[in-house]
Amino acid sequence: MSNIATALTGLQNVSLAIDTVSNNIANANTIGYKAGEYVFATQFLDGSNSSDQPATGTGGQSLGVRRPMTQGAITNSANPLDLAISGKGMFRLLQGSGSAATVDPSSVYYSRNGQFGVDKNGYIVNENGMFLTGYQPSLDGNQITDDLIKNNGLLRMPDRNLPGNATSISTLSAMLSSTSTAFTKTTNVAFDPTQATYNNKTTQTVFDNSGNSHTLEVYYRRITDSSLSITSGAAGYTYSPSTSASPNTLGTTNVTLNKETVLRVNTAPVASSLTSVASTGNSLTLTAAPSNAGAAVATLTGMKVFVNGIDSGVNVGTYTSASTTLPLTGTLNIPSGAAVTLYDPDVTLACNAIGGTASNTLTLTADHASVKSGDKLYFGSPLVDTGVTVLSKSSAAPFTVTLSSAIASTATTAVFKHALSMTLITPDGAEIPVTGATNKKMSGEILTTTTSQVEVYASIDGKFYDYQDAATFSNRAANPETQGANGTGYKTVAKLSFMGGQNIDTIVKDALSGDPIFKTTTKLTSRVTNQAGGSSDLIFDLNLSGTELRTGSFQMTKSTQNGEAVARLTNVTVDNAGRIVGVYGTGKQQFIGQVAMVSFDNEEGLIPVSKNAFTASNTTGTEQDGIGVTVGRARTGVLGEIRSQALESSNVDLANELVRLMILQRSYSANSQSLKAVDQTLRDTLQMVG
Repeated sequence: MSNIATALTGLQNVSLAIDTVSNNIANANTIGYKAGEYVFATQFLDGSNSSDQPATGTGGQSLGVRRPMTQGAITNSANPLDLAISGKGMFRLLQGSGSAATVDPSSVYYSRNGQFGVDKNGYIVNENGMFLTGYQPSLDGNQITDDLIKNNGLLRMPDRNLPGNATSISTLSAMLSSTSTAFTKTTNVAFDPTQATYNNKTTQTVFDNSGNSHTLEVYYRRITDSSLSITSGAAGYTYSPSTSASPNTLGTTNVTLNKETVLRVNTAPVASSLTSVASTGNSLTLTAAPSNAGAAVATLTGMKVFVNGIDSGVNVGTYTSASTTLPLTGTLNIPSGAAVTLYDPDVTLACNAIGGTASNTLTLTADHASVKSGDKLYFGSPLVDTGVTVLSKSSAAPFTVTLSSAIASTATTAVFKHALSMTLITPDGAEIPVTGATNKKMSGEILTTTTSQVEVYASIDGKFYDYQDAATFSNRAANPETQGANGTGYKTVAKLSFMGGQNIDTIVKDALSGDPIFKTTTKLTSRVTNQAGGSSDLIFDLNLSGTELRTGSFQMTKSTQNGEAVARLTNVTVDNAGRIVGVYGTGKQQFIGQVAMVSFDNEEGLIPVSKNAFTASNTTGTEQDGIGVTVGRARTGVLGEIRSQALESSNVDLANELVRLMILQRSYSANSQSLKAVDQTLRDTLQMVG
């Protein structure tokens, strides 16, 4: 009788549904478990044609167990490798037989259970020994690649200890005080690290090739100011870098300021006025006669003419006192309203040739009343700036002048130009005070500025470079300004020059990279010993480029070096993108990799297997065919984020499961009553027949 089979299908399906609910309850505490829902369906006999009477049905059947991949509650954990996924996605796992060498890359499993640890070989595995896969790090561990194939994508912890690296570059950038004491030549005080003979000192730890630490001490000592010549040439304003400079671009020998640099005159003019009309000739029409602070200036003939602050290269012709017409020695094209300022003219005097032997005394054959202390000296035709200035002059005949430095010359005519106080202003706002006779561009004028000088001394483990140990030396060794007794004593490892507070080597930057055209460096070489008595060479570049001289107290703005001691792994962190980082006691960090995540469009089609994992099916698609499957990184696309030190609980609702179990129990009892009724009916029928 079909009604017996119908009742049996009810009992069987309800029994299987009870098994499903019982399994849910049993796994309520299983991390990442997804509850199953038993799906019932009816059974009917198929009719042969449309006129058949509807069948009464032949019982129930199962369409399988559905597992909605809803989010489980996330709970905290103490293990940094416990991971929870917030959002879509699953961990990608490979199964092995106890070692990475036995892993089958085609046998891929997926799970939401993020209980991971480390096996004896350092691989990250779950509690079932399945290997976690992810994107591999670069060889140096400084970045993560897109490689999911190398090493089958297995993620492995880095070495517990990293070997030490020798220091090859040390960078020290200091803010030196411009108001600190200068140990000038006149004080005659030599450098002595045991005495107060230096301004500042800094200490840095460097490392040899075994990772042993050594103490580098650097001393800064300000000395007598010096002068620097800046030439106004065709390329712009150029000067020579410091003696400790190295070019960042091969072949570069001079520092050239930006072509947009402006040379502003600060010296007050002898007289000034404004043009009332535009002029293209050899005279200017002024709004008023040139004056100085409102007072008329009668003698202007020969004065240099500056227009809008720039030397025009022409002079005033024969001028009539109080006239508003200013005659010129050349032609100018000047707009109306231009500012006209007038400065003292050059002084041309006959002189005796100095000759081939350099001398700092020049004898003039005419009265030098118009020559002033500080005037610049020019010879030749066209005039050439000698780069020297007048220090003093005789009070009467013979007319001699004392020059700032000795020169040789055969010239018999000397031209003295009165020095102007000016400021070079670079496009980035740097201001450099200079003196010169003209601010005309490409004039060949040699501008002079005062530079502050700082000597740098250094020692390694108490041994000074270029002092008493021949194996401890620098490639920039030089005698200090003030030497020790009998010419012996400490030597400098570098000398720094500053103008406007900036290191003269770093004022000009490369337009593309932004790096200085020059860097201030010195190579330090020493033979160092370790705690066991062994020795090794320690050679590194000391970069002082970032040092400045400003008002204020001394401070180090940068102190870095690229050496490392032996580093020990102290911690492992995982960020929300799944990047796993090993952190060492020295502060160094290395990427272990980035957890790979997989999302399926049809998550309910995954096949559950033991060990709380799933495999792909023909209804979900596979990684190989790429249909309906997304492999990627956390927080990209549809993939959720990863939480470290957290686990996703089961999504089983115990209250709901218990209610469902009660309903199924009643359903089972009802189906048993159906079978009992069929049995009683069959008995009654047999009795009637009997």
